[in-house]
Amino acid sequence: MDQADKLRELFDKKSPREKLIYCRDKVREAIRLGNQDDIKILMAELEHAQIEFEKSHLYESVSDTG
Repeated sequence: MDQADKLRELFDKKSPREKLIYCRDKVREAIRLGNQDDIKILMAELEHAQIEFEKSHLYESVSDTG
């Protein structure tokens, strides 16, 4: 199992908001440590987490108006 698979497995157990925060923190850590290879992978995961968060937030906003 590679690092991306591990991240996906962790994401399956978290809410969209938790996923976004977790991934943001991992990106910050990779930047701080200078892990260039990890940064590219983590940025893609962060983008995916952001999209999922926005979708869930939009869904909640629409369902709250009914």
